[in-house]
Amino acid sequence: MNGERRSNQGYEIIESCTIGNTELVIGHHPKAPNPYVCWYCKGGDNYYWGYYCNTLEAAREKLNERYQSECQMPYNQHQQHDKKAKQHDGRER
Repeated sequence: MNGERRSNQGYEIIESCTIGNTELVIGHHPKAPNPYVCWYCKGGDNYYWGYYCNTLEAAREKLNERYQSECQMPYNQHQQHDKKAKQHDGRER
């Protein structure tokens, strides 16, 4: 996250991962009724489809579930194929 702190609705973004053009983030707000949330994010500040939960473990499970789902999307298949088609030295087979 380049050392810059991000937040949304009082939740500090504490973890993130990207697949293709999709970013998934986990936010934490210690005083919220559900202190953890997993969001999709576009452009670094457009958060949507929040899944609110009580534990970091549950938020990580949702992030992993969403990541696995994104891996199956056709728009991300091309990028995975490109990675598999390259050898460890970066040359295409």
